[in-house]
Amino acid sequence: MTKVNQKSGRKRVLIAAGSLLGVGALAVAAAFTDFANLNLGNGTGGGIGGGDNTFNIMVVGTDADGVPVPGTWQEADTPEGVDIALTGADTITPGDTIFVDIPVLNDSPKLSADLSLTLGDVPGKSSDADYASQLRYTITVDGTDVATNATQAAVNALSLATLAAADESSVKVAVTLLDQGSAAANNALQGKSAFVQAQFEAESSN
Repeated sequence: MTKVNQKSGRKRVLIAAGSLLGVGALAVAAAFTDFANLNLGNGTGGGIGGGDNTFNIMVVGTDADGVPVPGTWQEADTPEGVDIALTGADTITPGDTIFVDIPVLNDSPKLSADLSLTLGDVPGKSSDADYASQLRYTITVDGTDVATNATQAAVNALSLATLAAADESSVKVAVTLLDQGSAAANNALQGKSAFVQAQFEAESSN
């Protein structure tokens, strides 16, 4: 008698548990549904990227003789670069300073640009090491010196300015050939040359 009652009790518990599972399944099947979709982008139909995130830096345009033409712009975005004329570059003598003004434009619709300058070597050409070591560079941005009498190697990722979108700055690069202190030492530099490339780089900022 006692054993029969124990079996019946267990059976009732199992049936009750099964009933609960059945009710839960019905509740899930009958749940209300809704949804919401958000398109990630610029908020007015555009996606991520494209549009006003374009970024472009330009430098002053030059004519066929490499002379800067104010008010014109060019990309100059090849490793070989574009020639720009420093008046007196072919006649510089010890003690002389020559220079060129280089306008730079942030041709970006919205992004600001952190502008820097490195004085590298012109690809495919070799400078005379002794001559190149006697050149000093002064870099001026909108009238303010950011490097004075620096060697070529010292002008490396030199911070110039932060340009807002569509803004421009004037970068002056002045080159001095040091006086060697004697006629003989100065004469030893005759016929030698250096091939230097002004490498402008820009990094976007908001």
